[in-house]
Amino acid sequence: MSEAFDAAAATAAPAGEIRAWPTSVQELAEAERLVLWSFRRWVSGPEQLPMLAREFDRQFRRSDARPALLALDAALTGLSRHARRTIVHHQPCCPCLGADEVCFVSIVAALQGGAPQAARAMAQWLVRAPGLEAFVAPLDEFAACLTGSGLDLPYRTRQRPSLEPLAFHGPALASVH
Repeated sequence: MSEAFDAAAATAAPAGEIRAWPTSVQELAEAERLVLWSFRRWVSGPEQLPMLAREFDRQFRRSDARPALLALDAALTGLSRHARRTIVHHQPCCPCLGADEVCFVSIVAALQGGAPQAARAMAQWLVRAPGLEAFVAPLDEFAACLTGSGLDLPYRTRQRPSLEPLAFHGPALASVH
């Protein structure tokens, strides 16, 4: 992957320490960074696909590289056709992490972790009901390719909410770069 992702890996959480909800790329596990990078490259345009194919050849077992690429392509085609709204993403080497990106990585992790109902529930945040299977079914194949190649994502479950309300101090502004 890129130097930015390698630099982020150097400051990631120590082995065995997985935070509940990552807020930046450096908090992601290696397999999560691959999934995020793949998503970002795909949505950046068709000129990125040769680079994506080369990286899959490096990261996946030989027998899983092409099926993983085809599954990712099918899933993201389904997402683009059935998106509930505009899907927000950062540039491929940006160290920031958006909510839609966390959702995508979490869906793959849930599928890989044997929680298809959770994956479908999260997917409904990104796609309309008629496109749910066109999005989730190929992601399940993608998750299986990741597993077959030893690329295991941590399945982050939601922590029990605190009984105290969260305090927000600041302007309600949103910016993506």
